[in-house]
Amino acid sequence: MEIQQITEGKRDYMDMLLLADPQEDMIMKYLDQGDLFVLYDQGQAVTVAVVVLLNHRKCELKNIATMPEVQRKGYGRYMIHFLCEHYSNRCDLMYVGTGNSEATLGFYRECGFVNSHIVAGFFTDNYREPIYEDGVRLVDMVYLKKRLDSEIDVKKVVDLAVEAGQVLLKNGAEIFRVEETMTRICKRFHVDYVDTFIISHAIFITAEKGMNEVYTKVKHVPLSGAHLGIVAEVNELSREISAGHIGIDAAWERLREIEKIPGKRGAYQVFAAGVGSAAFGYLLGANLQESLAAFFIGCLLYVWVLFGKRMNMSKIIVNMVGGALITALAILAVHIPFLGISRLDGMIIGAIMPLVPGLAFTNAIREIADSDFLSGTVRMIDALLVFVYIAVGVGTTLSIYNSFTGGVMI
Repeated sequence: MEIQQITEGKRDYMDMLLLADPQEDMIMKYLDQGDLFVLYDQGQAVTVAVVVLLNHRKCELKNIATMPEVQRKGYGRYMIHFLCEHYSNRCDLMYVGTGNSEATLGFYRECGFVNSHIVAGFFTDNYREPIYEDGVRLVDMVYLKKRLDSEIDVKKVVDLAVEAGQVLLKNGAEIFRVEETMTRICKRFHVDYVDTFIISHAIFITAEKGMNEVYTKVKHVPLSGAHLGIVAEVNELSREISAGHIGIDAAWERLREIEKIPGKRGAYQVFAAGVGSAAFGYLLGANLQESLAAFFIGCLLYVWVLFGKRMNMSKIIVNMVGGALITALAILAVHIPFLGISRLDGMIIGAIMPLVPGLAFTNAIREIADSDFLSGTVRMIDALLVFVYIAVGVGTTLSIYNSFTGGVMI
């Protein structure tokens, strides 16, 4: 089954609409300004509905009709469920007006509607011919209402919140940001109770709605790098959800688009690594020639880093080989006579900087300061191990060089 919103050619469905409202001029009063939805089953239109937006976050279901040959098969109930969820991000209440037929009133009550008010004499005042339903002449319009938050599926909301939290966590966001985003999403869609437990590589969440709907989910999130552009986009999406500007389905689509945001082009990353290496080298005591050499070493280093990421190499291998590569290239630069370089320290220290996990280290300190000791400790250990891998690569290369030459100028 598929439901489509019709924006053009609405009058093509007039015959179906007349099944529920037998006077065409009454239909025309709300058809053009209303939203028309059609439920298709195997390519055949079986149910139509028209909804009109009212003031103060309210809407009214003006018409819903199912083809006589497929009635009592759940199509009308399916359409109402869809409409309630569709308008839940824009409206708090949905009204529906009908006659005083017990069968029709019972159907709407089964769909979650409750009595609202009565407009006396509506059918006798507005319709030229008497209208009968189940042998009873319709006189008064009976209005029912339904709170649209009751139609939200708590599982669907929690899945959205967990996915947003996962995207944030694996792209370098802080623990408090992940918790806040997930809680805001759940609260926006009227989840009564939310309890989250976030650590650096896992998400735990339990949500309740009413007495009968309880949903718990656990999601493993591998430690990864950082993409602050994605973090910023998820933050913006969270604000739009909180403001009620976007529904669940649209939020899912946006989230999938955000996940596909690529990183900066490899050439830009390589150039930035070179500039960073040269700048840090100069700040830490390297002369102009050594800083220039650090620039090229940093560029070559990041070519290796990007290759390692593309091949899904272990972080241990990438950083150890990176440290060794930096040292080997720095030693090579010392032995090129026309460069006039005599010291290794500035070049090595500067070129190491693109490998240093500064964001992870800073976030670890922040999480420990926020009393997230477990997450902070895990991130801290992960960052410190990167320092160890780099040191092993640099130290091993210097040791090998020292064993062949009997000494090295640092």
